[in-house]
Amino acid sequence: MAFDLHPTEEQVALKETLNEFAREVLRPAARDCESAGRTSEEIRGQIYDIGVAAPISEEYGGGGTFDAVTYAIAAEELAFGDPGIAYHVLGSGLPAIVLGLAGSDDQKKRFLPAYAEDRLAASFVAVAEKVSAGDLESLETTIDTTKVKGTKYGVLNAGDAGIGIVVGRSADGLAAGIVSPESFEIVKPEDKLGLEAAPTSVVSFDGAAEPLGGDSLESALLWSKLMTAGIAVGCARASLEYASQYAIEREAFGKPIGAFQGISFKIADMAILVDAARMSVWRAAWKIDRGDATLSDLAEATGQALEAALLAGDDGVQVLGGHGYVRDHPVEKWFRDAVTLSVFDAPDLIGDVMVARSVEVSS
Repeated sequence: MAFDLHPTEEQVALKETLNEFAREVLRPAARDCESAGRTSEEIRGQIYDIGVAAPISEEYGGGGTFDAVTYAIAAEELAFGDPGIAYHVLGSGLPAIVLGLAGSDDQKKRFLPAYAEDRLAASFVAVAEKVSAGDLESLETTIDTTKVKGTKYGVLNAGDAGIGIVVGRSADGLAAGIVSPESFEIVKPEDKLGLEAAPTSVVSFDGAAEPLGGDSLESALLWSKLMTAGIAVGCARASLEYASQYAIEREAFGKPIGAFQGISFKIADMAILVDAARMSVWRAAWKIDRGDATLSDLAEATGQALEAALLAGDDGVQVLGGHGYVRDHPVEKWFRDAVTLSVFDAPDLIGDVMVARSVEVSS
């Protein structure tokens, strides 16, 4: 089956719906959610109602699952409205995806109906560590049949979570366990540069854990990286569109500043990187749907998407000049969001390493 770049009618309809929602609801609410340090319940509920936050099978009371390409499209469009809100809501839905793909039948029956009713929306998947970040082969957190021990960074919803999923290493390799609040302690809330609408914390784990009973943990974690990649593309596209429009409307020396090469070349570079990143992310999502995606595929796509977000954020600020550094325009926020997102899954520390491992193995 060849890689198809044409979205289905359903995907086009979802993209249009989310784009309108992003412009009319998320953009106006972004600063308030950032100031509050969390996404409002109203907005979270609206996104859950659209059905893209936590795809759950109808068997467990959900609205049905969908493919990874659709998920990437949804992540991009929500992040186009606001990356912090997108990270909060989609990150809250990740446990349902992981349980649906890597949980045992019993765990799905016990937990997924609660997600479908939005009673476990405040939960988390804890992966990142201070040293290894998103490199799953270098995680230091240990998980055995009954216990988890380690420290995680960037843990979403830790203060409100009823349950969480912790990813670490066991004697047999990559492992994950379900934990309750009795098994973890919040070391400190993270005061981040960006993505402030998504409340994250440093969390110490030392207590009982129920191992995930399925055998598709690595496949499930690909969706976590896909979420990051999709949000990064949406963040980059937001900066590109805003800077492009500003360059058309802003005049200097009697003509739009976009007519000057110094500006037009920046915008051209931004557009090239955004399109290339999206294609890489869609290709990785397509491979997930085919069942042959690897961590290297997702690391490569995530790395391209984060680099696009960082460059588009930086250049977006530069195109606006002095206006780019003030809160009257959103580009400064998107740049901060891109930098913070890159820390959670740094392409130069993780993506390159994982891709290099893949090349070494294949050669």
